[in-house]
Amino acid sequence: MKLTDKTKKRLTIAGLGVVCVVLVIAIASQFEPVAPKGVSVQPSSTVSDEVNPADVIPSPSTEVTVPSINPTESSALPADTGDSTGTEQSIQAEVTKPAEPPQEVKTDPSKTPDGQEVDKVTPVEHDKVTKPENPPSGTPESGDKKDGKIYVPGFGWIDDNGGGVQQNDVGSDGDINKQVGNMD
Repeated sequence: MKLTDKTKKRLTIAGLGVVCVVLVIAIASQFEPVAPKGVSVQPSSTVSDEVNPADVIPSPSTEVTVPSINPTESSALPADTGDSTGTEQSIQAEVTKPAEPPQEVKTDPSKTPDGQEVDKVTPVEHDKVTKPENPPSGTPESGDKKDGKIYVPGFGWIDDNGGGVQQNDVGSDGDINKQVGNMD
């Protein structure tokens, strides 16, 4: 009997399915609750009928009493008790606003509300401002040329190299994959 590729694939998938089912059953059996084993009590070697008061265990009480907390008592404690162990925590003292300045100080234009003097400033209307017509004649403008030098503001007179960008022609037609130069 010759097995074809199709039959081999089906047998492989069926075998893997069986393995998965076995693993799921094995894992699920681990989660079953285990009944506790019975505790065997060994009889003591000496038997006595006497009852010792220390052996009597009181029955547990179901009542729990919790003392009430009074918030006024806890806030009356001082903020820093001097405990240096670091286990005691306290709340920061109440924050208060500074006193508000009187109304005269708020409206006085010659002083700030802090009480500092303010310089007298006269407002100027923007329509009435006149710009100077010509800058001073002794200052050269940007791009002025003299004696083979050019004036650049912030740098002064520098050598005129013509400016612009210089590109070297390497004889390329724009193809980036084309070899340029000699690769000997």
